[in-house]
Amino acid sequence: MLSRVHTLRRCRDLGGGSFAIEVDGPMPPTLPGQFYMLRTEQRWPVQLPRPFSLYDRAPDGAWGSFLVKPVGEGTRALCAARPGEGIVLNGPLGQPFAAEFADAICVAGGVGLAPFLLLARNAKASGRELRLLFGGRTKAMLSGIEDFAGLVRLAASTDDGSYGFHGKVTELLDSMIADGRVRAGEVVFCCGPDPMMHAVATLCEQRGLRCFLSLETYMACGYGVCNGCTVKVQGERFKGWPFSRTCMEGPVYEACELVH
Repeated sequence: MLSRVHTLRRCRDLGGGSFAIEVDGPMPPTLPGQFYMLRTEQRWPVQLPRPFSLYDRAPDGAWGSFLVKPVGEGTRALCAARPGEGIVLNGPLGQPFAAEFADAICVAGGVGLAPFLLLARNAKASGRELRLLFGGRTKAMLSGIEDFAGLVRLAASTDDGSYGFHGKVTELLDSMIADGRVRAGEVVFCCGPDPMMHAVATLCEQRGLRCFLSLETYMACGYGVCNGCTVKVQGERFKGWPFSRTCMEGPVYEACELVH
């Protein structure tokens, strides 16, 4: 874990109300699914920093970026920062997606796309193409989809049918299971709104797929001090303890480890 001030390079508009906040390095090696706590160096309007998965990183660590949708005071302040201003980063933090599942099917909704670009780049460097299912309400809400061109085998869905499959991303996954493009025993990595992740986890359980979720639990400190991001868990990994700190043992959990 490293805490330091980085210089904002640019705030790139990804469409759909989301932005890629790009900062100068050096960015330490970071695994897909790990996150950083961010705040502006000046004029930070709230008390606590905000957690974001690392979205992209130069191969030499010269820069890194974070996918941000301005919905509150903190995220609005990050997106309003100007090039040359300081952004305070603390990270990398948390546990990544398991590297042992090289051919996982990635399912993303909204800004839940964030952890999958690094995963896609790593796969491409190894001669593989990930399968990415990306859903949004409309075509305009598929923020960042262009960044995955040539990196993944992409299947997109929109609730209104304006792009790709007409329906929710969970319905797209179910249709791909039905026609054999996704088979029982395969592994799904998922990140997005809680209702979407719950629906994906339920579908995977019903269809015989393993499912790993990257939680978007609210975090205050990011490194296990405040216990503000606990979730109910079960399984050997937690040695009988019924709660887990998302920032430490997560944010990636296997769906069967979470108690609903």
